[in-house]
Amino acid sequence: MGWLTTLSYRLNRRVTIGPGLLGNGRLRIVGPGRVTLAGQVNAWSHAEVNRLVTTNSDAVINVGRNTRLNGCTIVAAERVDVGADCVLGSCEIRDHLPFPRSAAQHPQADLAAPVMIEENVWIGGQVSVLPGVRIGRDSVIGMHAVVFSDIPRGVIAGGNPARVLRPLEDPDRRG
Repeated sequence: MGWLTTLSYRLNRRVTIGPGLLGNGRLRIVGPGRVTLAGQVNAWSHAEVNRLVTTNSDAVINVGRNTRLNGCTIVAAERVDVGADCVLGSCEIRDHLPFPRSAAQHPQADLAAPVMIEENVWIGGQVSVLPGVRIGRDSVIGMHAVVFSDIPRGVIAGGNPARVLRPLEDPDRRG
């Protein structure tokens, strides 16, 4: 079913979809930039639509192999990279803020800063990841968190603003 529901995207030269996409028609890719979904991406969403939005022709969204999209919204004016083996709940990830285009009202309106989600990251529902953030591999971001700054690898983070709550247990150190 994923092949049929993504046929229009597969015919679009700015969208690259790797083998094994699993989806149920709740994937929307819009905008003039480039979007790449690596192999084995699971975009089967139960409620919300997965939205991958580029706002200009130079924007890039990369989603890594074996990543699970479950109602997430990713908006890029410059670049958003999601590593392999991630799980994205109904979160919003954006590399720029949604201000009106009036520089007089909001001098930061057109500033974009790339977002990097490293491998094996789990982002819960209703999480906001803001411009310029890097989330380290093997980390978990709890529901309703607002991520303003970098999160190190191997931790659980949550809150508004998101902060490290505790390190994840290292399975190699268990006795």
